Formats: sequence, structure tokens, C-alpha cells
Amino acid sequence: MENIPVKQLLDRMIVVAEDLSMGRYGQYDDIFELTKSGVYPPLIARFAETFGMMAVKIEAREYQLEQNIEDLRRIEAELREARAQLTRENSTLKKTLRRTFPFSAILGTSAPIRGVVAMAEKIADSHLSVLISGETGTGKELFAKAIHFNSGRSAKPFVAVNCSAIPESIFESEMFGIEKGVATGVEARIGKVEQALGGTLFLDEVGEMPLQLQVKMLRLLEERTLERVGGRTTIPVDLRIIAATNRDLKKEIINGTFREDLYYRLNGVELRIPPLRERVEDVDLISRRLLEKWGRTCLKPQLRFSRELVDLLRRYPWPGNVRELENEVERAVVLACSDIITPAELSETLRQYRGTKQGGASLLKGVEAEQIERVLGEAGGNKTVAAARLGLSREGLRKKLKRLEAK
Repeated sequence: MENIPVKQLLDRMIVVAEDLSMGRYGQYDDIFELTKSGVYPPLIARFAETFGMMAVKIEAREYQLEQNIEDLRRIEAELREARAQLTRENSTLKKTLRRTFPFSAILGTSAPIRGVVAMAEKIADSHLSVLISGETGTGKELFAKAIHFNSGRSAKPFVAVNCSAIPESIFESEMFGIEKGVATGVEARIGKVEQALGGTLFLDEVGEMPLQLQVKMLRLLEERTLERVGGRTTIPVDLRIIAATNRDLKKEIINGTFREDLYYRLNGVELRIPPLRERVEDVDLISRRLLEKWGRTCLKPQLRFSRELVDLLRRYPWPGNVRELENEVERAVVLACSDIITPAELSETLRQYRGTKQGGASLLKGVEAEQIERVLGEAGGNKTVAAARLGLSREGLRKKLKRLEAK
């Protein structure tokens, strides 16, 4: 009879053990109640209590595991929703960027400009490097942005580098980055190339790139890797290059100032942006759109051009192209005293223009020189201010002055 209480306790423990092995959990208070009676030997009672505690902990751990699994399922569902939301937002962002930089924003209905736009649309989503040539102010960067934001790289960075504005002494570190400790006090930083990874690197005025940098850029394009200044780690490079120039690079190759092999690497497709004087029929459309833009900005939405002014805009050769035209329209809107804008609101260069029988090229050089001289005078000889008004960098203005002096 003395073994009956022990057998009762052991039978209960066996049932609990079987339930635990089958993943069934219940209440175990009765085990502790049985051991409280004091009828069991101390060792048996201690064993039973330890077993009961183990059962309680196993149940608690299983419950916690189930909670963890439920939490993981919830987190997985949230991640799926977040991923779907990110995909939707990414798609919306791409559509927004395409709306912000559509090819339709490039104004003009003339055959020359529509032909270039059509070609740009064709190659936008390709892997080809693009070389955009054209005079200052023709909208080369506008084309570059339209190509980028209408390509598969649109969600990645568009990084623009004005090759004429970076001093030669720091050009390499600006482009390729630099490692910490190369010189006293130098901190590590990434260059323009790394900033553009996955996206597009726009090399504006690429004809101004120093020859020694042209070698490194050629290596970048051929090997698709780079090393920072002072670094030993090779960094893979995935990006698209769009270069722009207002120079004749073939002449620069003959003169020895531009590498032929780099030219052909950059020139996957060449887009030549026609100057405004070659598409006179677009002057009316562009000037009207600019008038609408600046009229809204300056709270003068009722403004319109006089017939005399329209005729002058058509005849003027526009050496600064669309950029110069926009500057003139903005100036005229600000100075307008009535709803009709007349030549009186234009700059002195345009007011005094009456046309000439000189050849187109020599005429253009003369008008451009006059424009630069006038802006420099208005800026009190300050080249930084004059360059900003002309839409150039200070270094770009210096180089343009040097070329004009040589002619």
C-alpha cells in the first residue's frame, strides 16, 4: 500500500511526459499538490517538483516560440507590403522623373531639333555612351537629363561634372576620390564617378579635360573599375557616360589636346544640338514659352511681345542660344512697364543690332565678343559675376576669353 501514492505520482508524471512529447500542454498544478501532502519520500517529492517545473518551462518556451513565429509571420507580411509599397513608389518616382524631364520639354518644332530629339528617345534606354555636341546655351544638359530620366537608370543618380570648372590640380581627386592620409589632414572622400554608380555621369565641356585625366577616364571606360587617389582597392564601376562639348573634338585630336581613343569610347552615339540661328522658326515658340514662364514668376501674366520685338528676335543670331534668349526674356519681363514688351526692354546688344552682311561665323564671333565685353562691363570687371550672368563657370569664361583673344 505504501507504493500506491508513489505509483499515482509516477503515473501522472508519465502522462505529462507523453503529452509533452506529443506537443500537448495542460495544467501541472496537481503535481505540486500531490507533493505537498508529505506522504512521498523527500527524493521522490523533489524529483516530482523538478519534473513539474521542467514541464512548466517547456510549455512557456513553446508558447514563446509560437509567439515568435507569429511575430515573424507578421513581420514577413509587413515586409512584403513594404516591398510592394517601395515598388509602387519607385514606379511612381520614375514616372514623376520622366514627367519632370520629358523629351517633350525640349521646345521646337523644326526638323533639325525634332530629328535630334527622335534619336535621343531611341537611345535613351540603351547602354550606349552619348556624346552631345553643340554651342554654349543650346541645352546639352537638358538633353542629358532627358536621356537619363527616361532610361532604366532613372532611379539612380545623375551626376554632372563641369570639366572646365575644376582646377587641374584637384581634378583627379574630384573625379576618382581620395583615401585618408594621402596628405596631412586629408580625409577620405568619394569622387564624382562613385557618386554616379548605377546612374549616369555627365561630363560637361569634356573637351576641357586635362590630357593626363583623359588617360584615366579611358581606363575607367575600358576596365570598368577605378582606384581612388592613394588607394589600392579596385572598385567596380557600373554607370553610363554622357559627355558634352562645344568644341570640335576632331580638331582637338589633330591639335593633340584630346585623345582619339577616348573620343571613340565616348562617341557611342553623337547628338549634335543645332544652334538657335539654324532653327529660326523655333524662336517664336521658345520666346513665348519663356514669356509665360517669367510672366508667372514675376506676377505679370498678361505680357506680350510687340511686333517689332518679335522681328528683332527672329533676326538676331543668338550666339548664346536658348540660354541667352531666356536671359533677354527674363530681363524684359522684369523691366516691362506695360503689357506690351518692346525692344526698349532688351539689352543694348540687341537694341543696337541691325543685321549685317558679314559671314555667319565672323558675325557670331563679333556678337559673342560684344556680349562678353558688355557683361564684363556691367559686372565691373568681376569675372565670377560675369561668368554667372553668361551661364559659364569662371574657368570657362577665362578659356573663352583666351580663345577670342587668339582669333
